[in-house]
Amino acid sequence: MTGFGFVASLALAYAGWTALSVGMDRHYADIHGRGKEPDRKTRNVCRLLGTIALLLTFAVSVRLQGWTVGSVLCLGTMTAGALMLVLLLTYAPQRAIGLGRGASIAALIFGIIWLAW
Repeated sequence: MTGFGFVASLALAYAGWTALSVGMDRHYADIHGRGKEPDRKTRNVCRLLGTIALLLTFAVSVRLQGWTVGSVLCLGTMTAGALMLVLLLTYAPQRAIGLGRGASIAALIFGIIWLAW
């Protein structure tokens, strides 16, 4: 069933963009208060996890639709995930981390269901 795979891909994209944004000084300060910056370890872990999540988004999209359509699906999914994060960081930045964690858990659950199906 491709619906579970698509939701897993979208959740991975959102979680990946969230992790990458938390690794940036500006967005970290938006979430945790002005003047605060992530330490080097947090920044590197967030960047690594965000990159892995976006690569997994690509892998799931290619597995769903093949190389030609899957790459376009990946770009659209990553765009939708980024748009959701941009709107959330604009209007409710403190909720971004919680929803990012929820998205990563949802991606894991939907990914397992999709692979088992």
